Amino acid sequence: MKTLLFAFAIFNLATGCKTTQLPVASTNVSTIRASIDLVNVKDDKVKVEIQIDNLNLDSISYYLPKIVPGTYQNNDFGKYIDDFKAFDHEGNSIDVQKYGDNRWKINNAKQLDKITYWVNDTYDSEDSHDVFSPTGSNIIKDKNFILNLYAFVGYFGGMKENKYKLFIKHPSFLEASASVEEILFDNATSTSKNDIDYFSFKRYADVTDNPIMYSIADKASFKVNDIEILLSVYSKNKTHKAAQIMPQMERMIRAQKDFLGDINSTKKYTILLYLSSAKSNDAQGFGALEHNTSTVVVLPESLSRKKLNEALTDVVSHEFFHIVTPLTIHSEEIHNFDYNNPKMSEHLWLYEGTTEYFSMLFQITQGLITKDEFFERIIGKIEASSSFDDSIAFSTMSKNILVDPYHNSYRNVYEKGALISMCLDIIMREKSEGAYGLLDLIKNLSVRYGIDVPFDDKELIKAIEEDSYPEVSAFLQTHVMSNTPIDYEFYLNKAGVLYGTKNAPSSYFIFKQEPFVTGSEVTKEVIFTSDIPFNSFLKELGILEGDVLLSINKKEYSLNNIYDLFGDSNKWKIGDEITFRIKRNNEIMTLKSNVTKPTIEKIILKQDPKATAQQKMILKKWIND
Repeated sequence: MKTLLFAFAIFNLATGCKTTQLPVASTNVSTIRASIDLVNVKDDKVKVEIQIDNLNLDSISYYLPKIVPGTYQNNDFGKYIDDFKAFDHEGNSIDVQKYGDNRWKINNAKQLDKITYWVNDTYDSEDSHDVFSPTGSNIIKDKNFILNLYAFVGYFGGMKENKYKLFIKHPSFLEASASVEEILFDNATSTSKNDIDYFSFKRYADVTDNPIMYSIADKASFKVNDIEILLSVYSKNKTHKAAQIMPQMERMIRAQKDFLGDINSTKKYTILLYLSSAKSNDAQGFGALEHNTSTVVVLPESLSRKKLNEALTDVVSHEFFHIVTPLTIHSEEIHNFDYNNPKMSEHLWLYEGTTEYFSMLFQITQGLITKDEFFERIIGKIEASSSFDDSIAFSTMSKNILVDPYHNSYRNVYEKGALISMCLDIIMREKSEGAYGLLDLIKNLSVRYGIDVPFDDKELIKAIEEDSYPEVSAFLQTHVMSNTPIDYEFYLNKAGVLYGTKNAPSSYFIFKQEPFVTGSEVTKEVIFTSDIPFNSFLKELGILEGDVLLSINKKEYSLNNIYDLFGDSNKWKIGDEITFRIKRNNEIMTLKSNVTKPTIEKIILKQDPKATAQQKMILKKWIND
């Protein structure tokens, strides 16, 4: 809802143009006033001004975050700040000293009136840093601004709990999309082509938790029960429109809300969708970053409507479930997050694992996917998790996720983390004769804690046992707090689900984006190497891992034309004779065969035809079968 703000003080935006008069709150040290100028963009940078008054300190430090909640790597947003300056009330410069990437110490702080600096974005320079696109920022003058506000607005030492007033000057033809309430200044009597939006935040954590996207309006909104959902889309070439995407989003979120039942921790949820050209000067990291009441999603603009809807279903459903964890249930480390000396929680299985698990479970219980599709996703996570070091306790990995070697296991929070939640769900279904599951536990924990009451990491498992069963606590102590591997087959069998195999169609040189060949940058050779077993055709031909491909039917292959393999093989006809020349241990060999239809043996999950009545009951209560 937009409302109008009327006030009569003067606020200097401190841009290169003439002074602009802005209404602001009364000057008070308890309120930090920030302004961002999206009009006078220079060299792909925007200017930020921070005003503060009545400091009774000899010096004070200003920080940009090293890391923000929901991310598990150090991003050092201070690296993208240029020309940092401090001024007194007469406009004179005040001495500033920079320490590291993210801290500026301001001397003579009693005289401080304002600081100014310029902010670079991250989308157009992703080849030079590791900032994940949905975590970063975008500046395209007069077209699009992705404002993850922690990349633009920092905090003063000891003042993270202070209120913030944020003013954003922008071209009038660009509109803001956000979950935070926007207050538009009344420009009815002005001839200016620019507007000034005002946003108010109770503390710095609220600033970091409310991304804003400015673009030419392409929005769609709908209500699911009493939650207002806003979908805002930026598509440079107008390939996709919000109105076209909305039906699938509404269907998905309605199903999620039906799944969650009476869990209701937000009245508004905003999806900010940036569709990238995927070129070298545009966003390359596809996915999303959760916020308590919104998510920033980056996906390729080139996706078909069907593929885009599929990607959004998987990505946004995960992010939406974060309204439960960590919005409603979170640790002290998250509630009092330290942006430059972070302490991580040991319960990532809860934040990311449970969220990822729910994003799959709701799709089967609400009829969005089939049972076989659900089982395929489970086995996919089991296989993906097997590539990580299972000798590391999950809690140890979580607590130390920012440092090596644990940081390399980060992706496992979405794989093993989800499987941990699955096992807990099955245990509770078994102990309760199907009446109580993981979602019920989360609901009870939400009542026990809630948005304003964080839990102590060391006390969580005890609380979980009190709200569930000793067997749940024992599982967490054994498989999360300790490093005992999980026997997934044992827990799946409780629901009458067994491991099996089937032959799945494969391409000749690739299976599900995993190629059977790679190219050597040194020798330029094409080498057969794969983390998955070769398909039936390559096995029958006699190919071994490490073989070097020289030619097929006299056509030579190297790194320079490796992609021809995929196109050429599509033209092969079943039954045709084919001749491979390979090099094995420096020996040239010729392998001859006839073209056959390639298949690959896949491990699958299937229902046990001899399942007991109890196993059938657990399965039914687990996945609504």
